[in-house]
Amino acid sequence: MRLFIAITVPHQLHRYCQQLQSRYPDLKTTREFHMTVQFLGNDIEDADPIIVALKKVKFEPFEIEMGNAVPFPNSFRPRGVWIECDPSAALLNLAEEIRSVMAELGYMADKPFRAHITLGRYKRPPNRTPKIIKGESHRFKLEQFHLIESALTPEGPQYKTLARFPE
Repeated sequence: MRLFIAITVPHQLHRYCQQLQSRYPDLKTTREFHMTVQFLGNDIEDADPIIVALKKVKFEPFEIEMGNAVPFPNSFRPRGVWIECDPSAALLNLAEEIRSVMAELGYMADKPFRAHITLGRYKRPPNRTPKIIKGESHRFKLEQFHLIESALTPEGPQYKTLARFPE
């Protein structure tokens, strides 16, 4: 199984994400919107120990503020576009706790946590330099995070939620 831990964007904000996507021609867009907290790996045989460990993570619900749409890693050679999110103390603490619990199982984070929601990727560099789009103020309340299985297909990744925390 290919697994990752994520914060999903509520459906009422999908239209806003799609509007931002439409402002970037040539972007291979995603249909699902989430913030990856940690990618766990491609060849995981058993999700049960992960689920048991993630049940230990406790947090109080908090709000996440979505920001600007920004080409990444930079505007000069973009590989994609994401929405930056405010890295609040509550969000950073949750990400740190999740990563700590996963490290106890041997799942080490492959890169530092960066609060963002991917809108899509470019198959090849775009013809013109993509611009930063100032986002409207959008917030959503985080009450759960998810363990998600991802299957890569020619049409793009297919996601399946395996567990929600807290349940």
